[in-house]
Amino acid sequence: MKALFLSLTLSLSSLAAVAQPNLDSTLEKKLYVGINGLAIGFDLKYSEEPKGANIQPYTSIYFGFKPNEKLRMQVGAWYGTDNRNFGSVYVESEDKLIYYDDISKTKGVGIPITADYVLFYPLKKLQFYGTATLTPMYSTTYAEKSKTQDGIKTITYSAEASGINTFITAGFGIAYPISKRFDTYLNYYLISRNFNKDLQPRDQYPYQGSLALGLNYNFNLKREK
Repeated sequence: MKALFLSLTLSLSSLAAVAQPNLDSTLEKKLYVGINGLAIGFDLKYSEEPKGANIQPYTSIYFGFKPNEKLRMQVGAWYGTDNRNFGSVYVESEDKLIYYDDISKTKGVGIPITADYVLFYPLKKLQFYGTATLTPMYSTTYAEKSKTQDGIKTITYSAEASGINTFITAGFGIAYPISKRFDTYLNYYLISRNFNKDLQPRDQYPYQGSLALGLNYNFNLKREK
């Protein structure tokens, strides 16, 4: 956890140095950039074979805007992957083995659009807020089934699909200012729905975790910690 936090801090400092603009002081107070580590997976649905797949982003970067003390809005980007191999071995005889492989390889990009709304302060500076994210994502998936016998591989099935899935996720989070420049936060997501599946609940829960740990870098130097 400490290594992840340090990595996020260093990455965000580099991002902020590049992104620091010459801004009007009023606008500057409302802008921030951020980076987070994610533990959340998405069930994908395609119109062609393979009909379904999974994808998991590990980190995202974003720019945010605070129109008031209660509301934060941000837009970002992430890259995600998922590689699976369900292999098995059939023993036909002592000296004759048959290997079966069922692989799936997915990669894609997402554009999360997020709104956070502060509900109350459990402690003086500790925020408790609701969070909701709309994430359109484009992904490609390659699936293959094969049989290997006597060193000869035979592909029995292969398909590649691509398309757009759009998810709505929602939950709660806590945030705390650790300096004049940096805020840290932790989100826990309770809901994840795919518009391609008519917003139906997932058939498994929990699914690949449902957390986000991150840092925000505020452009406003004059604020109090």
